Amino acid sequence: MSNILKRNTIICFLIIVFGLLSNDVFAQEKYAKEYEKQGDRAMQKGQYSQALDYYSLGRRFLKQNLTLIYKCGEACLAMKDYDKAEFWYQKVLIENDTLNINQAFPYLYLHLAQSSIHNGNIIQAQSFLNTCLIDCNDINIRKECKRELERIDWIIDNDKAKRCVITNLGNNVNDETSQLGSFVLKDSILIFTSTSYKTKISDGDTFFTDIYNQIYYSFKDEDYYTPARKLDWGKINKPKTNCSDLFFDSVSATAYFTYSKERNNKKISAIYYTTYNNGKWSKPQIFKPLEDKNYSYCHPVIARNQGETYMFFSSDRPGGYGQMDIWCLDMNNTNAQPKNLGSTINTFGNEITPYYYVDEEELYFASDTHKGFGGFDIFRSVGWKERWTSVENLMQPINSSYNDMYPFIVDSDIEGYFTSNRPSDNNKGNKTCCNDIYRFNSEEPEEPTIQTIVKKQEFNPAFDLPIALYFHNDSPDAGSELPVTEESYMNCYKNYSLLQNQYKAARSKGLDDSLANREIKEVEKFFEEKLKKGYDKLSLALEYIQKKLENGENISIQIRGYCSSLFETGYNYNLAERRIVSVENYIKQWNNGILKPYTEQMAKDGKPRLETIHLAIGKLESTSPNPETLQEKRQSVFLQQSMEERRIEIKLIQTRN
Repeated sequence: MSNILKRNTIICFLIIVFGLLSNDVFAQEKYAKEYEKQGDRAMQKGQYSQALDYYSLGRRFLKQNLTLIYKCGEACLAMKDYDKAEFWYQKVLIENDTLNINQAFPYLYLHLAQSSIHNGNIIQAQSFLNTCLIDCNDINIRKECKRELERIDWIIDNDKAKRCVITNLGNNVNDETSQLGSFVLKDSILIFTSTSYKTKISDGDTFFTDIYNQIYYSFKDEDYYTPARKLDWGKINKPKTNCSDLFFDSVSATAYFTYSKERNNKKISAIYYTTYNNGKWSKPQIFKPLEDKNYSYCHPVIARNQGETYMFFSSDRPGGYGQMDIWCLDMNNTNAQPKNLGSTINTFGNEITPYYYVDEEELYFASDTHKGFGGFDIFRSVGWKERWTSVENLMQPINSSYNDMYPFIVDSDIEGYFTSNRPSDNNKGNKTCCNDIYRFNSEEPEEPTIQTIVKKQEFNPAFDLPIALYFHNDSPDAGSELPVTEESYMNCYKNYSLLQNQYKAARSKGLDDSLANREIKEVEKFFEEKLKKGYDKLSLALEYIQKKLENGENISIQIRGYCSSLFETGYNYNLAERRIVSVENYIKQWNNGILKPYTEQMAKDGKPRLETIHLAIGKLESTSPNPETLQEKRQSVFLQQSMEERRIEIKLIQTRN
């Protein structure tokens, strides 16, 4: 065969192969685009879980498609799965090599910051928001960033919890679905909203059908709540109808509640009522003064004060200050029109779930815009009708970085109920997907009476040493050349824990799904079995040391500090010292500083009664790769080997008699 023929044959073969590959790439893009369209349609309909499935299917064809990764984050944020939303948004940043990310996804940094706030990671959220302000030109996004930065400043200034016991009402009331609202009748009947559904098993898979909100009740006996049952008052619970927000007015023997349905991809709620008379409930009827097919009316509450009777409710009707506002209606005037509670209560955002506590003339409600810890917080204002004092946040632990709403007050500042999607044992996959009902009580003893008391683990130096405590890269005091720090290991640990999603995104960069999932599981295993376990073990060790010191013994603790190979030897030596000092600071601050006096009292041997011995190893024992380029240095931060090496070890706890 001639060289020309050979060359022509090769060229033809390459053209055929290239054509096949081009067709394959084209087909992959086509399939990915179709799944993306299906996901977009599901998002528009509010079917966020289904949208996430479509976007994930699209990623099987184009794994590094940043648009699909970003939309996975958007679906998770809409589902209130803040942990996974933060992961997907972090992945967009880490996978991106060429795009102007702010131009491609203008809301990325804002939504990443909002997810981080919900996850308690306010310092990182602050950084994302400032980055957004530098690069983003959209005036509305910039305004929202500034509001979130103001919220973070408020959180930092108010990061303290008042003495209050929060109790999850348990599995007789709460389950893996959402429970909403609470109304206590005659101090003994808890009425609330829960999800009713049917299950169908096909080919080993479980499917849920006929999913609707319905009204349930449970009897309360001190701290015990009986298993929930569906409320059987007349025909309030209508088949295949979403029913919620029940409030019973004992004076008029009337139950007010909400029916909701979808209309033009929008949820429309209407207030209905039924009256109990001569042993029977009347047929549910729409509450005519608020009948409106175009806007939602929900969360009705009847309040009597100063000889007047008013209904407070939430609505997005025109004439308000924002999205959902709180309004009131004079129940004694048949021609009365709803009145907005004014700008003291209502904002440009959402104000919902009002409750009026007559004894103290206090209005309680939830808002996602007044200064709070994240999502919806519960607020209080004193007044009546349209005159209100400045709103007051109920603070932690009633409020959290999650969504806290539906207040029901038994005794002002003492006892009440609320609804929250904070993580609980009922939420498995998406730890913030669903709401549970909680009770707060500021007069209960410090030791809880409902939770199961678990046998306390004891520390034994023979079996529990060494204790390894891990650090994020260049922590504490990044960039410092000093061997000392004022930082406590508690803060180092908390800040490191909040970076788990960033580590997952970095470790899974550019990998196919099976390898990416393996890396993600490795990161989860490290954070749970090494980072958290070490921190928990340190607390047990300090309890052991406290007992020894109180018994008159003297203690020496030997602490070794290690680093990865990322920095120079001299810098790493000082970094290892800072890590040891941060643990030393934590020991002095632990349990309200109970051990600090022992670090200052001298024993007969001329040493402090609680002595810490520093052994800064630095990177002398490091075996992790020594990065040279900037990219290698960035990647080395997230390597498993580097994560293992950035630690201190408490090698010895020795008694000196």
